[in-house]
Amino acid sequence: MKSISTLAKLAFLFLLVAAAGCNKDDDALPTDLSRFFRMKTFEVGVVPSERMVQVLFQVTDYEGKGVSSLQKEDFIVTENKGKIDSEADLRVGISSIPFELKTVLLLDLTRSVEGMVPQIKAAARSLVEMKLPEQQIAIFTFDADTHEVQPFSKNKAELLAAIDALPETGLVNSTNLYGAVIDVANLWEDNYSIDGIVDGSLVVFTDGRHNASQTITLPDALDALGNRRAYVAALASPDLDEAALNNLAKVPERYFKAEDTAGLEKMFTDIQAEIQSLSNSIYFLYYQSPISDPTPFQNELTIGIKDNVNNGSDGKLFEYFNSEGFGN
Repeated sequence: MKSISTLAKLAFLFLLVAAAGCNKDDDALPTDLSRFFRMKTFEVGVVPSERMVQVLFQVTDYEGKGVSSLQKEDFIVTENKGKIDSEADLRVGISSIPFELKTVLLLDLTRSVEGMVPQIKAAARSLVEMKLPEQQIAIFTFDADTHEVQPFSKNKAELLAAIDALPETGLVNSTNLYGAVIDVANLWEDNYSIDGIVDGSLVVFTDGRHNASQTITLPDALDALGNRRAYVAALASPDLDEAALNNLAKVPERYFKAEDTAGLEKMFTDIQAEIQSLSNSIYFLYYQSPISDPTPFQNELTIGIKDNVNNGSDGKLFEYFNSEGFGN
C-alpha cells in the first residue's frame, strides 16, 4: 500500500509542476497586446557626405498585422548606446522612396459558382473601391485555363469596368487552381530597399478544389509563389479544400472564409484592409549621426518603440553601420 501511495503522491506532484509551468507561460504573455509590436529590418544605409543613417523597416502587431500609426516620437533610437536627440534631426517618412503597391486578383469563375457571379463581382468591386491611389491591381479569372481580364492598372474606373464585363453564364466545369497561381505568381517581384519598394499581394477567390490536372500540385504552386504574400478568399462549399487553401495562404491570418455569398463583400474588404495596413506599416527612419571621424568603424544602432511590451528578439532592431567617410 505504501508503494501505491508514493506513486500517487509523485503523480500529484507532477501535475502541480505541469500546472505551474502552464501558468508561467500564460503569465509571460502581456495582458495588453495593444502595445505589442514586432519589428523587422529591410535595409540599413548611410550617406557619408551628410553623416546620414537610414533604416527601412516594418512594424506589425502581435497577430502580424501592419501598424501604421507610429510617429517619430514613438521611436527610441540609440547609436553606440547613446540616445539620438533632437540635434540629429531624426525623421520618419517614406514619401522620398519610390513605392509600388501591386495586387493580383485571381477569381475562380467555374461552373460551381454559376448563379453567384453577380455577388462575386460586387465583392471584387468593393475591394477596388477601397484601393489606395498608388495601388495597381491586375484581374485574372481561371477555370481550366487562366484568363487575363485586366493588366495592372491604377485607374479605378477601368478596373470596375473589367469586373462588370466578367461572364456570368457558360462557365467551364474544371478548376485549375494551382496552375492559375503558377501563371500569375511571377507578375511582380517584391523589393524592400531605400532605392525603391515593390510590395505585392495575390488575392485568390475560390469555392472548390484543384481538379484540372494531377500533374500540377500544391507544392508546385507554393514553389512558384516563393516568399510572395497570398491571401485566400474562400466560399464555403462541399468541395472546398480548406487544408490546401490554408497552406496556400501560409499563415492563418491570410485565410478568409465566407459561409455564404452574403459574406463575400466583407471578406474582400477585410483583405484589402489587410493589404493597406501592411503597406502603410513600412517606415523609413533617418537622422544625422554625431560621428565626425571618417575612419572606418562599425557602429551599433538600436531602434525600439516606447512602451513596447514585446521583450522577444523581434521587439527591437539591432543593426550596425560603417561610418567610413563621415565628416569629410
